[in-house]
Amino acid sequence: MPKIIDDQEVYHAVIQTILERGYAGATTRQIAEAAGVSEVTLFRKYENKQQLVKRAITALVQQADFESAIRYTGDIHADLLRVLQAYQNSAISYAPFFAVLLSEISRDPELSEAIAEPFRLFQSIGELIARYQHEGALRVEDPFHAAAALLGPLIYSAMMRGMIPNQVFSPFDLRTHVNLYLQGRGAQAEKQSPD
Repeated sequence: MPKIIDDQEVYHAVIQTILERGYAGATTRQIAEAAGVSEVTLFRKYENKQQLVKRAITALVQQADFESAIRYTGDIHADLLRVLQAYQNSAISYAPFFAVLLSEISRDPELSEAIAEPFRLFQSIGELIARYQHEGALRVEDPFHAAAALLGPLIYSAMMRGMIPNQVFSPFDLRTHVNLYLQGRGAQAEKQSPD
């Protein structure tokens, strides 16, 4: 009787193996061993390493429920805070995994398809920001640059924690960040700008 594959165990094995060996250095054999299944079984269900990574990332995104976090309510502060909280509660814990993938994307173009889901979410955040820009709540600028400015400090903070694990970093204050973001990018800030 064939072994029933636990997708979550396989995805955990994907993440751990890539963290240890990088994307290029990770093999399906190593992932299969880490997941406790045969490589043939892995191939039958997931096809190849690229599909394994893509499905692991999709599972992470679904667990985080970003779709419900990236929604318009008319309360810009609450909406941006909810996006940051969702990002912090899930994606940050996997920041080292994503950092490895992003560092190798130029050498392994097949990774572009594997990480399409996080980029789609980033686009959704940009669309939320664009809606607030259209309403006049935020100054008009490239919405994706504005999304990067919103997420950037949180991503940087997570990367620093990952690179220097024994260093004590103050917790990232999301409410203060949203307040400062709105002060600097709000429609009123644009009117006060000396351009």
